[in-house]
Amino acid sequence: MTIAPTDPRERFVTFSFAAADLLVETTREGKITFATGAFHALLGRSSESFIGQAVRELVAPGDREAFDQALTILPLRGRQSPITLRLADKASTPRAVAGLIFAEAGRPPRLCFTFAALPTPLAKPMGVASVRPVLDAAHARIRQGEGGGLDLLEVSAPSLVQNQSVALGAMLEEIAPGTLVAEAAPGRFGMLAAVGAAQDIAAIAGELEGALRTRGIAGVVAAQHLKLTADEMTPDQAVRALRHALGVFARGGVEGLAKAGFGGGLADYVRQAGAHAAALRRAIRDERYELAYQPIIRLDDRALHHYEALLRPQAIAGIEIAGTQDFVTLVETVGLAGELDLSVAKRAAAAAADAPAPIAFNLSSLSLQNSAFRTRLLAQLVGVPKGRLIVEMTETAEIEDLDQVRQGAQALRELGIPFCLDDFGAGSADMRVLRAVPADYVKLDGSYVPGVALPGRERDFVAAMAEIARAARCAMVAERIESEGEADALHALGVTYGQGWLFGRPGPLPENTRNESRRREAGAASMVWSAR
Repeated sequence: MTIAPTDPRERFVTFSFAAADLLVETTREGKITFATGAFHALLGRSSESFIGQAVRELVAPGDREAFDQALTILPLRGRQSPITLRLADKASTPRAVAGLIFAEAGRPPRLCFTFAALPTPLAKPMGVASVRPVLDAAHARIRQGEGGGLDLLEVSAPSLVQNQSVALGAMLEEIAPGTLVAEAAPGRFGMLAAVGAAQDIAAIAGELEGALRTRGIAGVVAAQHLKLTADEMTPDQAVRALRHALGVFARGGVEGLAKAGFGGGLADYVRQAGAHAAALRRAIRDERYELAYQPIIRLDDRALHHYEALLRPQAIAGIEIAGTQDFVTLVETVGLAGELDLSVAKRAAAAAADAPAPIAFNLSSLSLQNSAFRTRLLAQLVGVPKGRLIVEMTETAEIEDLDQVRQGAQALRELGIPFCLDDFGAGSADMRVLRAVPADYVKLDGSYVPGVALPGRERDFVAAMAEIARAARCAMVAERIESEGEADALHALGVTYGQGWLFGRPGPLPENTRNESRRREAGAASMVWSAR
């Protein structure tokens, strides 16, 4: 493992991939020179407050002798394999501590220590977010033209309780060794065989049913194979269709896939979407959608900071649209993402002129990578007063040209429009994007929020990401906040802004009280003039 920590963001990437709660750099003698991670959550103090102190003070007094031995041996061995030590907090929290030594020309050797949570069995199903590894791997195969397909399995068993999903995943890995298995929802799994490997999904489904019967569980296993490539699909279309298919599968299973148009696979869905291209283009041109505005507040004093403009499509004759995501996916699949983004940007800019607070609107990374789109967008936004708009970039996992995105973000910021990375923590691309793209905000993926009020890995992850964001000079926004406990926990972990039903549901943009006062004054003056 090679570490080159001259750039702080390089440390954050190292920290991310080390899956550590705390990352500490010290002198050879153990004096802390750099620290980041969940210090506030675990030790009650900011990471900066530990600079200059002895690293051994992070460890519980009873374990410091063992740590001193590791500190002595580390420069000789070059690395320290993980050992279990307790932290110097009230709960004496156990952590796996590992270390290594690194040196750069012209600088004294330094030591790097990571403090990571101990491996523990999963207490609950991983949920929808856990399908991400399969989705990312499938995307890569599509981009590289490697072919193959993604298999989806749905287990329906009345006696199967939710917390048995992890056991089901293990059974599938045993039935199909070498296959990447991930859970889209309880009882619903995605399976990706090795490149070039043949996989009989019907046989796997039958074997799983038999394995369930031997355990006294009467279950039915439904399966569907999604071919990842087809002559009539571009890689972009296949990627978007696959992402949408997995979302549909997580919500509605195999039956839901058929209803959404995936009965014949990804290509069938893309063909149906293409037939709707003209109607979708007209809908965008005629602005057959509304923008609903949800407040985003400061967690410290609950004051309004800005609104997010959320797309709400209207009905389109001849097209069945289940919701916003279905509409956006259809638009992207037929290549109209840029047109929709420009339309939304125009409406958000118009609304921002009289809004009581700045307005954030979403732009797809797919659009921002297009130089012609950026030219049109910037021309459209020239003249908007500084600080009235914020851009949230979505779909970071699909960024292929980071330099194009960086140019777009920088150009927007030069116009006085802050830049936000959406869904931070949802995918493996986040650190890569954060390193390359200048940003003012990062929005925490909402899947982390429900567990943040309780001790555990979810809370630790949020604390670590908040620390990374702060060190990268980005303020963090947390979405989907529904309780005071979640809001208080996020604020304590260093999250600056909050969004969710606790603070307000999406709706019409409130009247700007200053503009309303001006209108009333103008109306009163008009009445006086008329009386004269």
